[in-house]
Amino acid sequence: MDLKSLFKWRWIVAVASSIAAYLPIVAGIIEPMIWPLLIASPLLYHLLYWWWEPIAQYLFPQWWFITSYISGTRLVNQLAPIVIGVGATILLVGLAQIVRAKARKTGLVTTGLYRYTRHPQHLGIAIMSFGFLMLNRLGIRVGDLYAWTLVVFVYVLLADSEEAVLEREFGESYLSYKRKVPYMLPFLPSIYGRVLKLLPNYGWKRKLALIGIYILVLAVTTLILTLVPTFHTR
Repeated sequence: MDLKSLFKWRWIVAVASSIAAYLPIVAGIIEPMIWPLLIASPLLYHLLYWWWEPIAQYLFPQWWFITSYISGTRLVNQLAPIVIGVGATILLVGLAQIVRAKARKTGLVTTGLYRYTRHPQHLGIAIMSFGFLMLNRLGIRVGDLYAWTLVVFVYVLLADSEEAVLEREFGESYLSYKRKVPYMLPFLPSIYGRVLKLLPNYGWKRKLALIGIYILVLAVTTLILTLVPTFHTR
């Protein structure tokens, strides 16, 4: 499989996984418009909220807070369009730079947004998806935060795979670029080469290590959220 096909399939997998994880967030946004259908058809409710419904009601009933809302966040929906706009702009500008570089065959892109972050498109998706999470009129739902972290994690895996391909394609040029530019969050020093390499370099061992880190993040997030005041609508 050539590099172009490899990138294509990885993006397809990332987008499909994100849609699956993001379905409850979309459902939460449109719920006020379709609530009569949800009442008339309990099956529709379970189909829309399949991502955490088994966890919240069947596996760990005490985790009912997954479908709760964080108190004091009702007004965040007013800022949602701004956050979505910022994320979409970063995504589109980063994409335009890549398309232009491919059209002109200029090789590795290190200018524009890529001077500040190695993955501006993924950063834009993370910001934009969080903006959609904020659209809920009842505030930020705890379960939506879990879904959002999964979306971000999928794109972290995608970015990590892309970097392995870019290292093989550009060699020392990309390694030098990694030393200067942060992974995803701009205006921070790159930690590449400055910390102990605790993760395996490539392969499934690295993926498993990243999954372990994500599980740890989920555990810490869960602990914090259990201490935050919430309210439940059902």
